[in-house]
Amino acid sequence: MIIRIGIHTDGEPSLATRPDGTTMVRNAMIGVGFHWQRQYPLLIKGKITTGDFGPGEPQLVCGMDLEDYIRSVVSSEMNPDAPPEFIKAHAIISRSWAIRSISNPHDAYPLPCSGDEFIKIYDNQCHRHFDLCNDDHCQRFQGEGAVTPASAKAVAETAGMILTDADGSIADARYSKCCGGKTEVFSTCWQDTDKSYLRPVDDPWCDLSGMADSKREAILRSVLKDYDRTSTPDFHRWKRIICSTQTTMRIQNATGIDVGEIVRMTPVSKGPSGRISKLCITGTLREIVIGKELFIRKVLAEDCLLSSAFDIEKRDDGFILHGKGWGHGVGLCQIGAAAMAFDGRSASEILSHYYPGTKIKKI
Repeated sequence: MIIRIGIHTDGEPSLATRPDGTTMVRNAMIGVGFHWQRQYPLLIKGKITTGDFGPGEPQLVCGMDLEDYIRSVVSSEMNPDAPPEFIKAHAIISRSWAIRSISNPHDAYPLPCSGDEFIKIYDNQCHRHFDLCNDDHCQRFQGEGAVTPASAKAVAETAGMILTDADGSIADARYSKCCGGKTEVFSTCWQDTDKSYLRPVDDPWCDLSGMADSKREAILRSVLKDYDRTSTPDFHRWKRIICSTQTTMRIQNATGIDVGEIVRMTPVSKGPSGRISKLCITGTLREIVIGKELFIRKVLAEDCLLSSAFDIEKRDDGFILHGKGWGHGVGLCQIGAAAMAFDGRSASEILSHYYPGTKIKKI
C-alpha cells in the first residue's frame, strides 16, 4: 500500500538527491506550532512531488510504502531503547490509524462557527492533496534517518497487524504523550461522536512520581526524544502563566474578534479526563466561546499549551493555569504504555488496557 505524506518545510523545500536514490529535505519542520517546533533534516525514500496546495499546507508530498512509513513513525515517536512490547503496540496502532485514515473520504470538517462560538477541529482529514502529514496532529514522521534496528524489527514482527473494534472495523487508534491519569473520549477533541473503545480509562501507569529515579529515568528516556525532555521537563502536572494582553491578541488573530481586556475564562464543557472542550472567554468588549481541545491550547499560548486539562486562577495581569497531561489524552498514553512494558506487560495487554473491547487482527 502506498501512502502520501505531506512534508512541512521552512519556506520553499530545499532538496538534495543522494546517490542511493533517497532525497534529503534540508529544511523540514517538525512540531509546527508547538513548543518543540524546529527545523530537521529529513531523509525520504519514495517518490516526491511538489506543488502549491494552499495556504498553510505542505508544498512537498512523498509517496511511500506503508511499512516504510510505519518504521519511521515508531522511530520518530520514541527512542531506540524503548521496550520491544511498547514498540510493537505502537506499530500496531500507528498502522491501524494510518490505514483507517486513508480509507476514509478526505473532506475537511466544517467549522461550526456561528455568532459568538468558534469551534475548530484539527485532524488529518483536513488534508486534501495527501493522506497524512509529518506534523504531530497526524503522526510524527522524521524519515529514514530516524529508523533504528529495534523499531524495524518490531514493525516486521507485527507486519499486517491492526487493531479492530467489536464489529471488525479498523479502530481509530488515537494516542498522546501523557493522559495525566485518565484517558479522554473522542468527542472532546474532534466530532461530536464517540467510539466504544475510546472510553475514559483510569491510568495509574502514567504517573511516574512514586518510582525509583533510575526506573523513572529509563521510562522517560525510552519515550521522549531529547527535544521533548528539554522543552517539557514537567508534564504529568504542570503550571503555566498566561498574559491577558497577549491572549487578547491571539484571540483576535484566530477569530477576528476583539474581546477587549479579558475579565474571566470559564469552562463550558469538559471531558471525563478534565480536558476542556469549550471555553468561554469574557472580555470588556465581548464574550466568545472557543473549542475544541487543540484550538483552546493554540489560542491560549503561542507555543500551544500541553493540554486543555487545567484549572484557572485569575491574577492581576492574566491567569495561572494549573494543568495535567500532555496532548489530547485519547486512546493510548505513551508514558503509561512504556511503564506497562517496563513492568513486563505484552503488546496485547497494553492495547487491551487503552482500547477496551478491541482485537488484534492480521490482514
